[in-house]
Amino acid sequence: MKVLTPYLMKLFFQKPWFTTLLGVLAMTFILGGAFLYLFREHLPQSTFIFLGDRAFGDLSLDQAALSDKVAGSGGGATELSLYPVVSDWEPGMGEIEAYEYLYEGILPDLSTIDATVYRRVNTLSIPDTISSGFSQLTVGILPLSTFRELGVQNISFKEEAEDGFNIYLDIQNNSLSISRNEGYWLKTDTSRMLSATDIPSDEALIDAANRFLIERQIDITSYGNPSVDRSYIDADAWIPDVMNVVYPSMIHEQSAWTMWGQPSGLTVSVGLRTGKVESLWTTGSFTLEASTYELTTNPKEVLSVAHRGGLWEYLPENPDITYTFRLGEPSVVLAEHYQYDETTGSSTLYVPALAFPVVEADADAPFQRQWIIVPLVRDILDQGSNQAFPEPFVIEEDQLEGVEVIK
Repeated sequence: MKVLTPYLMKLFFQKPWFTTLLGVLAMTFILGGAFLYLFREHLPQSTFIFLGDRAFGDLSLDQAALSDKVAGSGGGATELSLYPVVSDWEPGMGEIEAYEYLYEGILPDLSTIDATVYRRVNTLSIPDTISSGFSQLTVGILPLSTFRELGVQNISFKEEAEDGFNIYLDIQNNSLSISRNEGYWLKTDTSRMLSATDIPSDEALIDAANRFLIERQIDITSYGNPSVDRSYIDADAWIPDVMNVVYPSMIHEQSAWTMWGQPSGLTVSVGLRTGKVESLWTTGSFTLEASTYELTTNPKEVLSVAHRGGLWEYLPENPDITYTFRLGEPSVVLAEHYQYDETTGSSTLYVPALAFPVVEADADAPFQRQWIIVPLVRDILDQGSNQAFPEPFVIEEDQLEGVEVIK
């Protein structure tokens, strides 16, 4: 047996198929490495391009410059504003109401928060083959082939089923949406006034949204856990026909929020009269660019903004009535911030922020909120600090500890 072993091994390695196998394995490793390198930007760990410090310029909004631009374009007295900045506010004839939000818990160590700001680069597009096909059509008396470099900006489809959907692809504004067609509304009785008892539980609303997404095979792997937005409901005054289930966009394991305190991403609207999904909206596909910016390290500044309910909220002096809410421990999120550039127009940024949950509401307040968002980027905070706001309560040293990131 010992004599045969060297002979058998020699025979084994001399087989043509063995040489071929070695070649295939070698090529697999080489080509696999090459493909990983070529498509490295599309891998989960490399889904954005880093551009260095302050690559997006000043993140504050120059309201005067925006107004001048609109006036210069023939806009008359119309003022362009991406946020409702309060200036020279005067109370009306009714009661002056104030909303204050108190936080007495632990704040994160602001110096340890990731200072990366992301910019969304929209990539929703129609394949060139479809665009070129449209350009060869004659619509009525109009031959499209006589126009050069035609691109499709919007497409809509109609589901012919009696209770089907209309589908809208807005290429120019990078959004996707669906809504019920007229057949659905003809069968829906909207004559009865709704009451608070018609509002299902959050679990029932989320279940209806989930079932619809599964039925329509809509991919939600890039979104976080859903929640129901109840902040706008005043049961004593008005009950809406739909409730929104929001699946937040996930940007590198952090959820995206609006500055007003709602998750931002995929919104599914469930009708209270039918229990069915009536509409859906979300952004189209996009990639990300990244840059670093200075964040505030001043806890007083953060609590001052939280105290008044957000960067663009106002606490009037000497109010007739004050509604007081209490906030829970904040978490680190990414807040949507809109930047205007004269060359590229408006762009969407995702900036580091703290999300404070409202854990104790004032039942008498006509306006309720579930979350308070405080952006941490120095540029943005400086823009909101040109108004005089009350000093918050005293901050203790034990309020400066770690905090979890919302996922």
